[in-house]
Amino acid sequence: MNRTTALALTAVLVLAGTHGAQALPIVGASANTIPAGTFMLDTWGIWQSFTMSWDESQNGDSGWIGFRDGTHITAGSFVPRVYYGVTDWLTVRAALPIEDRYGEFESWEAGRSNTGLGDIIVDPKIQVYRGDDGYPRAAVLIGVRFPTGDTDGVDDYRTLALSDGSTDYMAGGVITHRVGPVVGHACATYWANGTKASGSNAEDLWAVLFSLENDLNENWTILWEFKGVYGRAPSEFHRTYVIPGIMWHSKRVSVGVSSLVSMEAVGKAGISTLDYDWAPYLRLYYRFF
Repeated sequence: MNRTTALALTAVLVLAGTHGAQALPIVGASANTIPAGTFMLDTWGIWQSFTMSWDESQNGDSGWIGFRDGTHITAGSFVPRVYYGVTDWLTVRAALPIEDRYGEFESWEAGRSNTGLGDIIVDPKIQVYRGDDGYPRAAVLIGVRFPTGDTDGVDDYRTLALSDGSTDYMAGGVITHRVGPVVGHACATYWANGTKASGSNAEDLWAVLFSLENDLNENWTILWEFKGVYGRAPSEFHRTYVIPGIMWHSKRVSVGVSSLVSMEAVGKAGISTLDYDWAPYLRLYYRFF
């Protein structure tokens, strides 16, 4: 395994947690806030088995290639998050991710794993508009990702590290609107990423998410979500996912299961990354109000 591949593993495995963090339609990537003085807990989890990597070949050609025999890379994230309603229009959220990375390569005698605390994210949401009947709603999102995760990895190339060691800042906006039984959310955020522990700069990213919640009845909701991740030129890449799912609700609890299905993976020279065909995604909310 060369240095480029090793750094690629580090970069994209950190991004995996970032992308998931933007994928919740109810409060995360929505313009909804919770009532003043109340708390809410949610937990999401994802398991990814990577199937391809972005290859920088020696003759200058680049492209997506499947893994060689003997290569196996997985990433798991379990992310508890706590919300607090400072006011009816300001909600603060803190995420404490537990991450697991596992890899097998031909050059290793045995598989290696890395498990522990990932990068803590604090991201307030400010609702700036609410219609007279509750919709449409608009909110501004801001956030900071602190480099609290392990950056050493399992070898000298920082392979399977839980963090790239950069302090990252996020800003964005979201609109939520209801039409009959369907609630839609359109969210766009920009991550200005800092310097990695390796000394190189982390790629800045745009993340966009469009979500539809279709209420079947008071207990069941069908979800359709579409996510895109974009890098900035000249080193840019584009990934698109469709995320079908279903959720069950009671008075205080919501439980959902979705699947992230990779629809497109197109890259240009300068970016090394990994992707997967699909990944299971679970979410759980508990409201103290």
